Amino acid sequence: MNDSTTPAPNNAPNHNVLAFSAGSRTAATNALPRFDAVSSNGMPSGYAADENGIYELRETKEDDALSVRICSPLVVKGRCRTAGGKKWGRVLALQDPDGTWHELVIDTQQLTKSANLALAPLYDLGFELAPVEKAAESVMNLLSTWRPEDQYLRFDRLGWTDKSHDAFVLGNGRVIGSALVATDSVSEDLMAGFHTKGTLAAWKKEVAAPCVGNPLMTLAVAHAFTGALLSVLGQNGGGFHLRGLSSKGKSTIQYAATSVWGERSLLQSWDGTPSGFQGIAAVFNDTFLNIEELHKADPRTVGDTIYTLADGRGRLRAKSNAKLQTPQRWRVPILSSGEVSLEEHMASAGCKMFADQDVRLINLEADSRVEGAFDVLHGSENSKVFAERVDHACLENFGHAGPIFVEKLMRATHKAGNWRAYIDRFCRVIGKKADVSPSDGQVQRVLKRFALAALAGELATQVGLTGWPKDAARDAAQEMFLTWFEHRDGTTNKEIETALQRTKDYVSTHLDRFQTIGTTDHDPVDGWRDENWFYVRPERWQAIHAEHDPAAITRLHAEGGLMKTQKGGGYQVRMGRNVPGRPRAYAVHAAKLLGAPMASSAT
Repeated sequence: MNDSTTPAPNNAPNHNVLAFSAGSRTAATNALPRFDAVSSNGMPSGYAADENGIYELRETKEDDALSVRICSPLVVKGRCRTAGGKKWGRVLALQDPDGTWHELVIDTQQLTKSANLALAPLYDLGFELAPVEKAAESVMNLLSTWRPEDQYLRFDRLGWTDKSHDAFVLGNGRVIGSALVATDSVSEDLMAGFHTKGTLAAWKKEVAAPCVGNPLMTLAVAHAFTGALLSVLGQNGGGFHLRGLSSKGKSTIQYAATSVWGERSLLQSWDGTPSGFQGIAAVFNDTFLNIEELHKADPRTVGDTIYTLADGRGRLRAKSNAKLQTPQRWRVPILSSGEVSLEEHMASAGCKMFADQDVRLINLEADSRVEGAFDVLHGSENSKVFAERVDHACLENFGHAGPIFVEKLMRATHKAGNWRAYIDRFCRVIGKKADVSPSDGQVQRVLKRFALAALAGELATQVGLTGWPKDAARDAAQEMFLTWFEHRDGTTNKEIETALQRTKDYVSTHLDRFQTIGTTDHDPVDGWRDENWFYVRPERWQAIHAEHDPAAITRLHAEGGLMKTQKGGGYQVRMGRNVPGRPRAYAVHAAKLLGAPMASSAT
C-alpha cells in the first residue's frame, strides 16, 4: 500500500449490488425494457415495463392481446442465497409514488403465501397495484417466474464477504469489489450513517491534521482504520476505553474516529442489552464500533458484553422449531468512553473484573494530557475552542477515508505477511523498551492491539488518507502503550529476575532440605524435588519472601513462566500420590533455579 495517490471518493451506489439507491429519483436503469427487449433481463414472456410500471399481455374476448398495467415500477435484479446455499430469495427494486427507488430482498418461500401476505413488504415501501382485475395474482406470477441470470450473495452484515477479501459491503447500498451482494438483515437506520459528506481533502485538513502532536487522538483515529485489517490478519476484535471527566475532549476524539467511516450518528451508547449489542456488532463488522457513556451499561452484564464483542461470536439461540440458529459473527475494533473505568463500573455492582476483560478493552486515561485529552491545540486559544473546531469539522466532512482505505487494502492483501512482521517488530522493540516480560501474555496481547493501530495508521498515511508525517501513528501508539504500561504497573523482566533471585538463593543453599521424590534419602523439611521441579511448602515459601509481598512475588514467578500453575489460575499444586498426604506446594522450574536442563515444561 505504497500508493500515495488518492482517488476521488465514489459516492454513487455500486450497481453490482442494486441498481437503485434509496433516496434517488433517477438511475441508469430507469429506461426499463419494452416488449422488444424483455428477454434480455429475464422478464418472463407476457410481461413488459416502462417508466409507468409493469404491464401484462392479456387476451380479450375477441382473442386480441391487450397490454394492461398491473403495478407501479418494479425490477427483479436477480436471485440471491447465502454462502451456504440457503435462504433463497429475489433481489427487488421498486419505485414509490414520490419517484424514490427502494431496495429489498423477498424470500422465495414468501412467494408461496397469499398475495396480501407476500406483497406486504413491498406495500410498506410504496408499491402500488393497478386498479385492474387480478393485479395481485399477476404480480405474484411475475415474481415467481422472473429469474434473471445474476445471482447475489445474501449477506447478513457489513464487511468482507469471504476469506478471499475481494468484496467489502458498506452501508447505504455500496459494495467495494466485483461481487454481487445483497444485504437485507442489517438495520437501515444504522446503515444510513455510512455515507459521505464534504471532501477527503477537507477531512484531512480539519480532522486528521489536528491529530498530529496529540497521541491519544492519533491513536483513536488510527484504531478506526483497523477494522478492515482484522480479518486479513486473522485478529479478533477489541480496543480501548477512554476514561476521563466530562468536557476534557473524549467526545471530540470519538467524533474524529467515527468520521473515518461516516456521520456522528454511528456513535452508539452503552445503554443497551447484551443481545442488542450482538446485532450492533454485526452491523459494524470489519469497520468500527464506537460506544460512549459506559456508566449507562448494566454493571452486572457489561463484562460479558465486552467478552462477546471482542470475541466476535453471538450466543446460540433456538428457533421456534427447536433447531439452533446460526450465531452471528463479526470482527470489530471498539472505542469506548466514560467517566469511570470498566473495573470501577463493574465494582459498583459488586462484580470483579477479570484480566481478560482488561486486555479486551484497554483503559486509557483521557483527562491527564497537557490539555485534558490533548497535548497540542494547533493555534486554538484553549482546549474548548480546539474541541469545538474539530467537532464542527467532523459534522461537515466524514465517510471518505474508511472506504478508500478498504479499496487500497483490497489490492494489497498479498502483503499481509509484511504487515504481520511489522506488528511483531513493533511488539519486540517497544516491549524491550518497556522491559516487558515475554511470558506476560496479557501485556503482550495489549501490546499487539497498539501495534495493530500503529500499522493501520501508517498504511492509511502511505496511501494519502491522513496527511500525517511518517511514523506519526507508530510514535503515538508507542507513547500511549508506555503510558498505559506505567499506569498499570506492569511487570518487567527486572522485577521477575529480582523475585526469582530470592527463591534461587534460598534453594541453592538448602538443597538438603528438599527430598527427592521416589526416595527416602532424608525427610522433606522444606519440600520435594524431581528432575524438573522444586516443590516448596507454602509455609517455607512465605518465610523466604516474608520481607516482601509473598503474594506479589508468587504472581511475578507465574507471569515470568517460572511456576507450574493450575488451569483455574491457582498458584499451588497438589503433590502426586507418591507423596504421603498429597500436600499442596509451590512448584518452580528446577532449571531456572539451578541452571540444569529440563525434560518437560510447565503445565
